[in-house]
Amino acid sequence: MHPVSRKTKTIHIVLFLLACACSVRSFAQSDSSGQLSGRYFVPLNGFSYHLADRMDIRYPLSYRHLHTALKPYYRDEISHLTQAVQKADAMDNTDAFNIDYLKNDNREFWSKQNSRYYKGDLFGFFYPEPATFYQFFSVRINPVLHTAFGYSNDSIGLRFVNTRGVELRGSIDNKVGFYFYATDNQAILPDYVQQRVDAAPQVVPGEGVAKLFKDNGVDYLSARGYISFDATEHIQFQFGHDKIFIGNGIRSLIWSDNADDQLMLRIRTKLWRIQYMNMFTELANYDGSNIYNSLIHKKYAALHVINIPIVPTVQIGLFESIVFDRYDARGNETGFELHYLNPIIFYRAVESGLGSSDNATLGLFWKWNFLQRFSFYGQFILDEFVASEFIAQDGWWGNKYGWQSGIKYIDAFGIGQLDLQYEFNMVRPYTYSYDDDNGSSYTHYAQAIAHPLGANFKEHVVSIWYEPLPKLVIQDRLMLAVYGADSAGLNYGGNIFSDYNTYVQAYGNTIAQGIRDQIFLQDVLVSYYFWHNTSIDARLIYRQVNSELAARNSSTLYWSIGIRMQEVPRWNLF
Repeated sequence: MHPVSRKTKTIHIVLFLLACACSVRSFAQSDSSGQLSGRYFVPLNGFSYHLADRMDIRYPLSYRHLHTALKPYYRDEISHLTQAVQKADAMDNTDAFNIDYLKNDNREFWSKQNSRYYKGDLFGFFYPEPATFYQFFSVRINPVLHTAFGYSNDSIGLRFVNTRGVELRGSIDNKVGFYFYATDNQAILPDYVQQRVDAAPQVVPGEGVAKLFKDNGVDYLSARGYISFDATEHIQFQFGHDKIFIGNGIRSLIWSDNADDQLMLRIRTKLWRIQYMNMFTELANYDGSNIYNSLIHKKYAALHVINIPIVPTVQIGLFESIVFDRYDARGNETGFELHYLNPIIFYRAVESGLGSSDNATLGLFWKWNFLQRFSFYGQFILDEFVASEFIAQDGWWGNKYGWQSGIKYIDAFGIGQLDLQYEFNMVRPYTYSYDDDNGSSYTHYAQAIAHPLGANFKEHVVSIWYEPLPKLVIQDRLMLAVYGADSAGLNYGGNIFSDYNTYVQAYGNTIAQGIRDQIFLQDVLVSYYFWHNTSIDARLIYRQVNSELAARNSSTLYWSIGIRMQEVPRWNLF
């Protein structure tokens, strides 16, 4: 279907939902009984995630409610955590504001009470509660808006983003939860980001395919939605389009939200305090040649993830994933491999039994909270490994793995609400790639599923979060990475879309081989929340690339100011 038709259809859906809301406004009522009202998630990367992670470190009791490596979080998990933490000790004004924020943001699970910081009930019709623009029965509706403008020294003229849409969530019979989010977006991006869009091809970072807007901009839809329900007291299902993130860090080497939404079936099972997750998903093997005239080629993935609290402050997880496509002898796509639907069996055993060579990845992740101020975390992923070659340490191309190590420090140096984080990431050349025209590569919609740099890199990230006053948040993220780019058609292992059989050499491979690029990025965001989930933002980005190839050198200074309603994903300006 042509993208214009998809946009028209989405707009019709939004208008229909709003019309339904208006038609039943006389029956609107609060669903604040404090009982479970369906199951749905807090959208990724919002304010709630930082607050929940702080609580997880500061209060050891939180392990009973939250597995921080499995994101997104359920709203009732955040609510249970908030209820436990607010009884723990005295709070300053900023802590009180944050607790108030979490209560308002998850009002389904709290009795009706006034907010200390925001007043609801606008004209007796809108904002019956501070976090909800309009409500009828158990359905909550909010407008989505992100309007920002600025300038970049690598571009001529105004840079801007203009996002409008709607978000709603609700439940049916207090058993089935549902979520819907749709926005229409136009943007003129800094030149270095637009170059990535053009090369992808025509895919906005973190989103899907875009149309041209004016002469140098993009026009794209962002839409996701799902239903979720409890099959039993300890088994939850989710089906629809969404993103997930596995890990406790800024990046994930396992599965991240770097790429577009995916169609997925996700099952989470609680066994005592252990959580076990299965995910079966359909991905897009998109190369830019078939978006307008035919269906995009499909590929698939399946994951098993288990997260185990060893003691209240230590969690360890194991995972396995497999990415694949399927064609018959005539070259026709045959769909998902049913053998991988087994929620327990080891994927490598299934793969061997099928006679396939699908792309399987194994690994582990961990987290240790200590002294109620620190959290040490990390990941290790293993794509391919031969013990004798690893012991030899001779740079064999097939030793494909990566690891992450990081630490969080909350209320740093005794300064309340000052949180610091340092993270190191490393992935060896040729990791995540495959040899079947990207049918089994770790990619979706022309983007990496895990780390945005793909492979063949080392990265240091420092994150600063400071909330000096209620409603005022200052974020600063610094990144320094060394990356090896390809040269003159030679595959040095950084581009995970390339066939790994085209490696340059069998031995002597090192991280950042090829054209060595050093990338420095500093991204400062200052947000003032004058209303719940509504902020005025000022952003400053400095990015510099120093390369062995002079033509790749660049320096960018970008600033913007704008307003944001709801947690709209920001451009991935890596």
